[in-house]
Amino acid sequence: MGTQKPQGYSLTEPSAEPAAAPGCATCLSLSVARQNARCSDDYSAVSDCNVQLRQHQNEAH
Repeated sequence: MGTQKPQGYSLTEPSAEPAAAPGCATCLSLSVARQNARCSDDYSAVSDCNVQLRQHQNEAH
């Protein structure tokens, strides 16, 4: 019995973390929170900050 790759399946690189927009206090706040979470080894919070930052950027920028 041979193994087959699923059709249409591919691995991709994780997307880069969103950067704060210059001059935006909300972006800066979320970026600082993300860095604080990373320093505390709370990678779930890092991910949450990335999600919130992307949502904010989609709505505000």
